[in-house]
Amino acid sequence: MNNLVFKRILTIALSFCAVMNAQDKVDAIEAARQAKAAAEKAASDAEAATAAAIEQAAEKAAKEARDKIKKEKEEEIARKAAEKQAAEEAELDAAASAAAEQAKRKMAEELGLEYTETSSNTGNADDDTQEIDQNQETVVEGSESVNVKENSGFNIGISGSYGFLQGNFFESVPAGVSLVISTPYGFNLGGLNLGLSGTLGAYPAEHNDDGALTPIVAGLGANLTIASLVFTEGHIGLVGDALGGRGFAGISLEKLMSKSLNLPFNVLLGSEVFFSTLMKEGVGDVNEDGTGGSPTWWGGLGIRLDYNL
Repeated sequence: MNNLVFKRILTIALSFCAVMNAQDKVDAIEAARQAKAAAEKAASDAEAATAAAIEQAAEKAAKEARDKIKKEKEEEIARKAAEKQAAEEAELDAAASAAAEQAKRKMAEELGLEYTETSSNTGNADDDTQEIDQNQETVVEGSESVNVKENSGFNIGISGSYGFLQGNFFESVPAGVSLVISTPYGFNLGGLNLGLSGTLGAYPAEHNDDGALTPIVAGLGANLTIASLVFTEGHIGLVGDALGGRGFAGISLEKLMSKSLNLPFNVLLGSEVFFSTLMKEGVGDVNEDGTGGSPTWWGGLGIRLDYNL
């Protein structure tokens, strides 16, 4: 009986140990399986994190490149706009300078002044001041300097005449010279310049019967210039021995001589005509008492040189 109980107890004990041993083996396998699963998950997470990091780095690089290209394009557009604006401003400045220069030239002409244009690159704050000398006024504006030379408004001219037309009084056409003095007195109306002037000259010739004679021409009158090109002049006074007149009409080379070449004198080309109510006392158609004489006229080509005082 006792042996039977002991055997049963031993059998139960052995069975319990076998069961416990089997349970331990099952737990180890489960632990290994779980560890493997955890490792696989960790590897997957690591791979996903790496891919995310790579994608983020790529997105960042793409954004930076895009921003850089966009900035460069904006800078290029701004540069071209600035260049265009600068060119437009330069064009407007040039047009304004040309208009200002034309206004100064017109004002100088109306005031009887001569001037030359020069460039000034000083760029100082004193560029808008005026410096006045005894005989010269310099007006400086910005980057442009205009030297204005004052003159008295008086001109002295030498007028030579070679006659080719004459009245019956003469055997040879008179040819001579006159001194002409032009004054600043008169008026300017648009492109019309009217000024008072005077003349004095001598014109040697020959009379058909009485031989050589030299009519004296002296008179006062005025000259008229149109657009600084067309020039006319007339004087009334003494021609020969009595009342007469002198007329001159032609073109003025003032724009070429004074304004383009900046020379202090002017040349006028045209024709002159003279008439006298009595060329020589007692010569020609005289009265019974020997007084009087013949009225006559002559004309020819004229060239005149004017110097601005």
